[in-house]
Amino acid sequence: MATRKTLMISRAGVRLQRIEHLARQQVAQSSWRISTMRRNQPRSFADETAAEGPFDMEVIASLTNPLIIDMQRRGLLD
Repeated sequence: MATRKTLMISRAGVRLQRIEHLARQQVAQSSWRISTMRRNQPRSFADETAAEGPFDMEVIASLTNPLIIDMQRRGLLD
């Protein structure tokens, strides 16, 4: 089964991706994944609405992380 990943939003080192598992070039299953540059493990959600709140909270947490702030200051992150 092939997988297609689409970046939906990226802020402060936090990425929200749509993950689609394809069967015969059709979407068989999809989920949403939040990943971060912090030490947190990526988290998956069944739909976009369920992922939006945790995404926003992770962005807030990243914006208070000194390492992330320094990377933004140097232009390494958006």
